[in-house]
Amino acid sequence: MSAPPIGTLRQRFAHQTYVDLPDGAGGVRRSFLMVDQLWGRLEQVSVGFGIEEERPRAGLLVRITVRAPNTVAPGDRLVLGARLFHVEAVTDPDGRGRHSDCRCREEQP
Repeated sequence: MSAPPIGTLRQRFAHQTYVDLPDGAGGVRRSFLMVDQLWGRLEQVSVGFGIEEERPRAGLLVRITVRAPNTVAPGDRLVLGARLFHVEAVTDPDGRGRHSDCRCREEQP
């Protein structure tokens, strides 16, 4: 796969990684910490529907292409405005380290 055309990475994503903080009761609470801002492109891959936690949920699977080098890893999340995308996998599409494709699942309220 070739690099994305110039000018297609026009959305600004906030990259967040998780940290586990003590909750004061012997457990931990997962919080997200801002790492950096990345320019990227959002593409819808598929939509799914199901029941989660006894409530109907929609699941949107997307591919977000960002400039590399970056530190995006599975388990992180990318934020675009009010939209939250949980990173499931990160690949280098052309093997040259210039861009990363992130397979993400959008969190639906």
